[in-house]
Parts: sequence; structure tokens; C-alpha cells
Amino acid sequence: MKQKVMLKKRKIKDSPLFNAINVTILVIVSLVCVLPFLNVLATSLSTAGNQINFLPKGFTWGNFLAVFKNVGFWRAMGVSFLVVVCGTALSVLVMFSAAYALSKPDFPLRKGLMVFFIIVMIFSGGMVPNFIVVNALGLTRSPLALILPSVVQVYNMILIKSYLEGLPPELEESAKIDGANNLQIMFKVLMPVSLPCIASVSLFTAVTFWNNYTSALIYLGTEEKWYPLSLFILNYIQSDPDVLNPTFENIQKANIESAMIIISMLPILIVYPFVLKFFTKGVTVGSVKG
Repeated sequence: MKQKVMLKKRKIKDSPLFNAINVTILVIVSLVCVLPFLNVLATSLSTAGNQINFLPKGFTWGNFLAVFKNVGFWRAMGVSFLVVVCGTALSVLVMFSAAYALSKPDFPLRKGLMVFFIIVMIFSGGMVPNFIVVNALGLTRSPLALILPSVVQVYNMILIKSYLEGLPPELEESAKIDGANNLQIMFKVLMPVSLPCIASVSLFTAVTFWNNYTSALIYLGTEEKWYPLSLFILNYIQSDPDVLNPTFENIQKANIESAMIIISMLPILIVYPFVLKFFTKGVTVGSVKG
């Protein structure tokens, strides 16, 4: 019976109609993702008044030059880089440590802690309780408010945990025979062989920190010197077009917005190809056989 079901599935997968439907769906999804990006790119390279088009009209680099001259933009870019680098490093370290402990079957309260983490992942206390906690800890109006509340990302921690559970147990057993303790096993044995998973999770975490503007919006208040790039762009988009930074005079506001968005995407687009090779091995958890 199982063989018949498998044969039917193979026939469906090999069907030209099935492949045609798959290709059509993928093309539509790709266009939905790519066309808005092309429109923003074209707008950023167009002269004032040309906004909705997929090819630049009145080609110009003036929009990007105007953004490059803006000191506030680069300050916000620096804050974002600081938050991403420090936040990602701390987050991966904390999540890897937690995942290592939870991957051990004999770890006390293992099941209870996993249930707790899953509940936290699905349900949130809400904006007001989060603000009360962050404020009580004295983190408001400081860059730590952009990092510490987002350090533990449960889904990424579960990915690391599943990856560690798929590693051959002989790795730890041989290290213990050589006299290594748990910290040495975690940092010197498991971390090096978990680089594909760590690379994937690091990218996910970095993108989360890079795009996070809600934390800055809630916790920073009027401390504009700590505004990350995402909040800087949001404030510019919501600003009055008649009250702009002198750097942007005589340039259409929509074209400047598009240029800012394109520049803000570049760091992730540059990093992504270097991490892409780790994705298949890193995200396919539990695939390593002993």
C-alpha cells in the first residue's frame, strides 16, 4: 500500500502539468517580491516627480549624493551597525549556551523549560509590560534597549538545539575522555562543527536587529543620537515635506526616501551571498548521522 502511494506521488511530481503549475507559482511569487524593489530602485535613480516606474526616468545620482551628505543618516547607520554586531554576537552566544543545555536529555527541568520557551515564543506580554520591565531596568534612552530585549529569539534557539541533537554523541564522549569540561566541549568541540547552523542563525538574528525599529520607537524617546537607521528613515518618511533637512533642498522627497531604502538594504544584500552556502546544511537540522 505504501509503495502504491509513493509511486502515485512520484508520478504527480514528474507530471508536466504539476511542474508547470509550480513554475508559474514561483514566477508570480518572484515578481511580487522583485517588482516593488525595482520600482524603489528606479525611483531612487530618477529625477524629481518620477516616482512610480520600473525604469529610471531622468537618470540621476543626485538622490544618493544628497543622502551621502546627510550627517544624521550616517550617524543612524553607525548605530545600526553597533546594534547588529553587538546584538548578534551576544544573542548567538546566549542562544547557543541555552540550546546546548536543553539538548541534553539528562538536563534538569528540560521539558518544563522547553514548554516555557515555546509559550513565550507564541504569546507575548504586550508592549506596555515590556516597556515597564525595560524602564525598571534603567535601559530606556540607551542603545542597550535595542539589544537586550531581543537577545533570546526562541525559534533560532530551537534551530540550534535541533542541530546539536543531530550531532554524533561520540564527539562529546571523546572530549570527556580527554578531560574536557562542559564549557570546553561547547566552545572548542561543538561550536566549530556547528558553524553552518551558527552562520544561518547569525544572519537571521542580524536581519532582525537591522530591521527592528519598534524597540527604538518605544524605548528611546527623544534620544535621537541613538536612533537606528530604520527609525531614522521612518521619521523622514513621516516628516512634513515642506520642512526638510537643508541637504535635501530642491529634491523630491519620495526620491530621497527610495535612495535611503536602497542604501539601507545594501549591507544585508552584501552579507547574504557569503552566508548562503551554509543555509542548506545549517537550517536542515538534525540531518547529521553518527
